[in-house]
Amino acid sequence: MKKKIAAFANGWSDEYLIEALKGVKKSAEEKDADVYLFINYSSADKQDENVQGEVNILNLANLEDYDGVLLFGNTLNNAGELPILSEKIRKLDKPAVCLEYEVDGIDCVCTDNYSGMYELVDHLITEHDVRKIAWVSGISGNKENEERHRAVTECMKKHGLPDDSMYTLQGDWSFYVVQDKLGKWLQQYGLPDAFVCANDVMAMGVMAYLINNGYNLPKDVIVTGFDNLKSTGTFVPALTTVERKWTERSYDAFSHLIDLIDGSPKAGVQSFPSYLLARESCGCRISDEMKREQMSSINKVYTVPIECKLFDWHLSGLDEATTGQFTLEDMHDGLEKFFKDGIAQYEGDTFCICLDEGFVDSIYETGDPRCLGYSEYMHVLYAKRDGNHMPYQKIKTSYIFPVFSKPEERGNVYIIAPIHSSGTVIGYGVFKNYPKILETTFLYSWLRHMRIGLMRGRQNIRMELMNRKLREISILDELTGLLNRMGYEKKAIPMLEETRKAKKNSLMMVVDINKMKMINDRYGHLQGDLAIRLVARAIKDTIPRNWCGIRYGGDEFVLIGENVFVDDGSLLKKQLISSVERLAQELMIPFELSISAGSVSIDPSENISLDEYFRRADNAMYEMKKKNNAERRD
Repeated sequence: MKKKIAAFANGWSDEYLIEALKGVKKSAEEKDADVYLFINYSSADKQDENVQGEVNILNLANLEDYDGVLLFGNTLNNAGELPILSEKIRKLDKPAVCLEYEVDGIDCVCTDNYSGMYELVDHLITEHDVRKIAWVSGISGNKENEERHRAVTECMKKHGLPDDSMYTLQGDWSFYVVQDKLGKWLQQYGLPDAFVCANDVMAMGVMAYLINNGYNLPKDVIVTGFDNLKSTGTFVPALTTVERKWTERSYDAFSHLIDLIDGSPKAGVQSFPSYLLARESCGCRISDEMKREQMSSINKVYTVPIECKLFDWHLSGLDEATTGQFTLEDMHDGLEKFFKDGIAQYEGDTFCICLDEGFVDSIYETGDPRCLGYSEYMHVLYAKRDGNHMPYQKIKTSYIFPVFSKPEERGNVYIIAPIHSSGTVIGYGVFKNYPKILETTFLYSWLRHMRIGLMRGRQNIRMELMNRKLREISILDELTGLLNRMGYEKKAIPMLEETRKAKKNSLMMVVDINKMKMINDRYGHLQGDLAIRLVARAIKDTIPRNWCGIRYGGDEFVLIGENVFVDDGSLLKKQLISSVERLAQELMIPFELSISAGSVSIDPSENISLDEYFRRADNAMYEMKKKNNAERRD
C-alpha cells in the first residue's frame, strides 16, 4: 500500500534541498511512497509577522494523516520549527527521522561535521602553512556550527597554534551578513592567512567581497567553506570545501523511515564521515572536468541576464493575471490565459494555487482572514495537471492537492509553500515532482509576487463589490426598497428593451394610491409614509420574481416585466388590489387604503416608444381612479 510521508524544510537551503530530494525521490520510488514537503522561508532577520506567516505552514500538515515524518533538521532552526515539530511527533508517537540534526527521541541520519572540518584545517596548516585563522561562524548555538568550530580549535591546538591566532566573524550562515560586516572587521583585525567559513554560502560572500576589493585569492588570503554546494565548483577560484554526500544521506534517511513505519526498531543516531575537497581557493589544483564547468559558468555571463529578464517577465505576468480582475473566477481565467500564452514556464506541468476559505470569505464579507492555521476547505484558484488546465474548484484542506496520484505512480514529491501577507493567511502553492522550482530562490520570488497579486486582487474585488453596492443604493428608493426614478432609467428600461429584442411580450402597469392627500392631511405624513410602504410591500409580494417594481414619484408606482399572464394585466391588478386590502386589514390601520392601476401590453412587433406605453398605462390608471371616485359619490 502506498505510504504518505510528511517532510519539512526551510527553503533558503535550496541547493541542499535539491540534492537531498534526489535521494528522497529515489528511495520513495523504490518503497512506493508519496512525499509532501512543507517548506517555509523564515529567517532570523525578518519581522515577527513574516515569520508567523511562514511557520504557519507547519499547521497545514495534520500529522495524523501521514505514515511518517522526515525532518531536514539542519534547516529548521530559523524560527523554532524543529521544537514545534518534534513535540507533535512525540505526542503522536509517529515514526520519524531527522536529517543532519540530533533531536531527543527521534532517529537521526547525519554527517559528522567534525571529521571533514578537522581534515580541512589540518590541510591548511600542514600544506599551506596557515597560522592566523578567521573563523566565520554560523548562528550561535547551532549544533552543526559548534561541531565545526570545535574541529577548528582542536586542530589548531594540536598544531600548537595559540588561542589568539583565531578571530571570529559572526556571519549567521548568510552571504549578505558577511558582505555587510567584512569591511569593518578587516579594519579592526587585518587580513588573516585564511578565512575558514562554517558553510559555503558565507565563504562565497567572503570571496566576492575580497575579489571586488582587489584581493588576489589564494595568494593574499585563503578562503574555505563547508557543504560542497554545486556553485562552489564553478566559482573562480573553485572553493575548497567539505563534502557531505547529501543525496546518499537523504536516501539512507528516507529508507530508514520506511523501515520504522514497517516495524523496525529505532536506531538512534547514524553518523557518516565528511571529507575534504581541496581546490583552488586554498592553492590546490582542480580537475580538468571542474575547469570545464568553470568555463561553462563563465559563458553564462551572456545567458543569465536573458534568463533573468524572462523570469522577470514571467513574474510581471503573474502580477497582471491576478491583480486586474474583479472576481475570483476572472482571476482563474486570467491565470489560465497567462499559463497558456507564457513564453517560459517555471512551475512544472502539475501545480496548483490554493486560497484559504477564510481569505476568500474576507473578500466577500466584512470578516478578516485567518492569522493562524488553515480553514477546513481550500479554493483551488488555479491548477494544472500534466499540462492540462483544471477548473476553479473547492477541496478539503486535508487533501492538499486537488488531484490524487495515480496508483501506478511511485515516489511523487509535492513541494508545498505558504502564501501569506505578513501574518495574514492567503493559502499555499503546490508543485508536483518539480524540485527545480527551488533553484536560486525562484520559489521565494514567485510566492512574493503571488502574495502581492492576490492581495491587490482582493482589494480590487472588494472595491468592485463596494461600488456595486453603492450603485444599487443609488437606484433604490430609501422609503420602500423599490427602484427609484434612476433605477427606472438604469435598470427597468434596459430590461424592457432586452425583452423586446428577445421578441417577448411585456407588461407595464402604473399604480397610484387613492386619496393620498387626504391621508396626509388628516392622519399626518407618518401615516402617509406607512401607506406608501404597505403598497410597496404588496407590490413585492405580488409581482413575478424577474419583474421591476419602481416608486416613480410620491405615491405613484410602475411595474414592468415579461408578460407571463394570459391577459393584459387584469389578473395581476386583481392580485395586487387584494394584497393591499389584506395588509391593511392585518395592520388595522386607521384609514382606508386602496389603489388604482392601469396596464398596457407591449408588443415587440409594434414600433411604439416606451414613453407612449407609459402614457397609455398612466391614462388607464386614471380611468380606474375616476371610476372609483364616481362609485364612491354614488
